[in-house]
Amino acid sequence: MVANKNRRVLWYTRREGVVRGPYPERQISRYILLGRIRGADELRPDGGRWAPFGDYPDLIPEVMKLPPTEENRQRLLMARMREDERAPGDRRDRNPDVPAAVKERRSGRERRRAEPGDFLRHRALKHQVAHAVPRNGRLYRYPLAFAAAVVLGFALSFLLEQVEPESVPPDCSAAPRPGVDWRHCNLSGVKLENSRLIGARLGNARLEFARLSGAQLRGAALEYANLDLADLSRSDLSHTNLVGATLRGAQLRGARLFESNLSYANLSGADIRGVDLRGAILDNAIWVNEKICLPGSTGECLYVKE
Repeated sequence: MVANKNRRVLWYTRREGVVRGPYPERQISRYILLGRIRGADELRPDGGRWAPFGDYPDLIPEVMKLPPTEENRQRLLMARMREDERAPGDRRDRNPDVPAAVKERRSGRERRRAEPGDFLRHRALKHQVAHAVPRNGRLYRYPLAFAAAVVLGFALSFLLEQVEPESVPPDCSAAPRPGVDWRHCNLSGVKLENSRLIGARLGNARLEFARLSGAQLRGAALEYANLDLADLSRSDLSHTNLVGATLRGAQLRGARLFESNLSYANLSGADIRGVDLRGAILDNAIWVNEKICLPGSTGECLYVKE
């Protein structure tokens, strides 16, 4: 059964008689990928009938349909890591206003499946990087502004605990400029040689085959971006967040990666001749020779030599 693609369809989920929704189609696919919608759960498009989610194959992410090889298992794990937005730890422990008695009642039955240790460690690292304070950032100097920010933060935290809203979409049609927000955008093959993209937000963006030679990307956020076979020669990627990014076969000759974070990045087959890696964090990165860099690798990949 295939949903009508000519209109924006909203979906409902049902588990053990409990109905939730409506959700956009993309969010349903995310929930399937993350295991929040499972085999016994049912789905219903707005105005349609209930059916197991397997009856809607178009909703199942392509990475979940690949043959069960070790390489595809790693692809699936990385896809789940990219889409996972939860903070580390138990959500109940992050809400100090919930009475202990209520927490005890809730803890009687754990609804979530156990997750792999690598997944939990990656989530903790992602949360740490996302909330890191920039080295050259200035502290708030006005008490009223600081107090307002704290109040706003608590309000947003409370709302996020109650619902899981769909993220506000970035502007994928925006012109290239410093600080542009292209998160999750499909920019495959884009031609941006010598562009000024300082501080750009490109997390989870598709940039395979992108032509970014000579681009200025200092301080950009490229976590979990796909840069496979991209041309980044002579580009400035210093102080850039490249956690979990894929750079397989990328052209990095003469690029500057000074004090960038490449933890868990995949650099297999990349051309790194003349690259400035001073201070670059390479913990658990996949190196050009497909070796895994040991934790503590800074400026060079340390791995166990056979």
